Amino acid sequence: MKTILQLAGLCLLSGAATAHAQTLLSIPFDSDDDLQHFVAPVDELVVEPVFDNQRCLVIGGDVDARALKPIGVQRLQKYKLIIRAAVDDSDTVETNDRLPEILAKNGGKSFAACQLTFFDNDGEETSFLLYGRIRMRTDHISIISGQLHEFVSVFYAPPEAETLQLKLLPRGRKVWIDEIVLERETSEGTVNGNPDFRYGKFNLSGWDPGSEGRLYVRSDGATVLKCGTSGGSSFFAVDDQARYSFHCKGKGYSKTAGKVTVSFYDLTGKDLGYTHLFWDRDMEEGTTKTGIKPPPGAKLAMLKSSRLILEKVMVTQDTPATD
Repeated sequence: MKTILQLAGLCLLSGAATAHAQTLLSIPFDSDDDLQHFVAPVDELVVEPVFDNQRCLVIGGDVDARALKPIGVQRLQKYKLIIRAAVDDSDTVETNDRLPEILAKNGGKSFAACQLTFFDNDGEETSFLLYGRIRMRTDHISIISGQLHEFVSVFYAPPEAETLQLKLLPRGRKVWIDEIVLERETSEGTVNGNPDFRYGKFNLSGWDPGSEGRLYVRSDGATVLKCGTSGGSSFFAVDDQARYSFHCKGKGYSKTAGKVTVSFYDLTGKDLGYTHLFWDRDMEEGTTKTGIKPPPGAKLAMLKSSRLILEKVMVTQDTPATD
């Protein structure tokens, strides 16, 4: 039986309400009443028993896209989106073991997906900036399993974000959705998202493995990230008055030494510099560097990695920010 989490906000939520809510949205798709979360029209959507008589939202392959009502979010707050879903497709995780590589290369643009779009206070689309240009690092969720599977994305809301809208994109395939949950991310214990790739090989959560890189499951069952020549994380929030610790574990795989660095930016995406963290030779048993203070004006950071098989990169705040 599906756990029904506390519903919060069928449409726009106030900033104050969002600040105290752990779960912003939870749709169990137990009945047609759950269709009220969608922007009209909903006449082509249906909730019916599938998969051993379990009720799911069913979206036909002839439906172009269906958007949910906007949800209020806090700027630079860390969130987790969970979608339990399946797709009727010839190319799924059950039939193609190269899907992680394909997803890493094309971002899943050809697969059924849930798209995340942020809007500012004026109702205009907004995202993160880097060097003054749009840099959309809140990746959509690709639905690539023929059986119900939990897909997860951890992300930060951009600096100007007021609302988030989810849009389901079947892309010519029938899609079944068992549950959608959006919540404040509080369980990872880190500032950065998906620090140890705990969500499995199909959930990058903003990590970009770069050329020749991908998530994969090692022989011991651990999911690790092959970084390629220029991998990295999505943006995460920092405070220039605080200090941070960085814990990394991984190993190199190239004759050229692998490394991990952290780059810092202001809210406009201006590059404020970087700090070298570790070479591959220092990381095999796991190592930590503490007391790193972002440069003045830094509000965002991004991890960058190369030529490594990463097990974890965990960023935590050492001390509260001071005036």
